[in-house]
Amino acid sequence: MRSWKLILIVVLAIASGVACAKARANAEPILMPELLPPPPPPRVIETVPVEPLPTIAPSPVESALLTPPARTPAPPARPDPPKVDPPPALSERPAPATPALTLKPGPSGQAQTEAFIRAHLERALRDLQRVNYAALNADGRTQFDTARTFIQQAEEALKGANLMFASKLADKAATMAAVLVR
Repeated sequence: MRSWKLILIVVLAIASGVACAKARANAEPILMPELLPPPPPPRVIETVPVEPLPTIAPSPVESALLTPPARTPAPPARPDPPKVDPPPALSERPAPATPALTLKPGPSGQAQTEAFIRAHLERALRDLQRVNYAALNADGRTQFDTARTFIQQAEEALKGANLMFASKLADKAATMAAVLVR
């Protein structure tokens, strides 16, 4: 059996050697035509005969407008500006008046605005009373304390008649309290 294997290997080696014996290809290379771009089209330039324009003599008014005006003499140089005293030093200047930092609506609007702010604050307090502080996690307790602080700051802003600031604080407190109730 060993001899058959040996004979088979020898036959396969001879067959593979004969199959690879040709080293060059039979076909001759095909010549391809050279690809060139087409030539540009011829340029055709038409000449248009130009007739000279008739010359018309300008009227006296036109000639007066076309002639440049005579040069006028240059205006005299400007005199030096009057001397101005330098501004006083910063320490001598009066201090500017400080504007009021609170926005104050009219008397009837102030009462309505205060009532609106107080309603927000009451709603926030009511919502905070419904919350079980002991059951809150650390973030919830922080929000609870922040809402309480906003309520206190809004009360102080109302006492100082800073209605815009009090309104913002009351709105924030009411929003945080409503989130905690859920």
